[in-house]
Amino acid sequence: MATIMTEKPERRSVGEAHHEGVKEQIAADNQRAYEGLEELAQLTRDVARLGPAEGDRRPFYVAWGLLAAAERQAAAIVLLHRKGLGHEAAPNRRALLEHMAQIEWLADDGADAVDAMNRALQQSQKKLRDAADAAGMAYDPEIADLVAGAVIPSNSAEQFNNFTPLFKRLSDVFLAVWRAETQLAHPTLTAAQCFFDDSARDTVTLYSEPVYRQGVESPIERSPFIAFVVMWSAMQAFNQLLPGQLWSDELQQIAAEGGIDDSWTASVQ
Repeated sequence: MATIMTEKPERRSVGEAHHEGVKEQIAADNQRAYEGLEELAQLTRDVARLGPAEGDRRPFYVAWGLLAAAERQAAAIVLLHRKGLGHEAAPNRRALLEHMAQIEWLADDGADAVDAMNRALQQSQKKLRDAADAAGMAYDPEIADLVAGAVIPSNSAEQFNNFTPLFKRLSDVFLAVWRAETQLAHPTLTAAQCFFDDSARDTVTLYSEPVYRQGVESPIERSPFIAFVVMWSAMQAFNQLLPGQLWSDELQQIAAEGGIDDSWTASVQ
């Protein structure tokens, strides 16, 4: 029978596990990320006067709603990091990735993406209504009836209501990061194994704080920089919906100052 031990591990970071220079580089990257996120936020201050004046403006409105929500997700990631809860920010990092991906979708497919989102909303609202009915919950059926009765044309963009094909179209890197964050954001074996070690023959050690297995890089220390890169990508996508792509110069400058290199910026143009 294995002996069970309970320990509170010493807080360790990727920098402490490697050369001191790596630790300093991570700190420098995160500092640039803080500054970059603030500069990105400044760009959105006058967004109301920058939107399209004619045509189907639904993609712009929906993308703005997602961008505003993404900005708050990035702020939550930074706050959790500063409180020593970078591991627990996995759901926020995952949500930020998903917001960015859908903004890119709106920039690429425009009105078709909005129609696809509306058809997905119809389906989700039906499931919600069915669940409420099964639970005997009272609600005003008027809005639910309007949603159910709306006639929305179908189109090929509907496949991207599922995030796997959406991320596959967007970037292999983003797909891999999204899958990794999903493992930590959901109640998976991967998430559970951050809190115990059963690698020894006769001892199982339980932890009250997350510990990553040897050779597995932790996202904890780079959480602010991850938020910065993903938020920059969301802004780059939203810029495609602005007449004249007015943020282009500022975004390139923010990328250069923040350590987002040319190969990365080219991949998300």
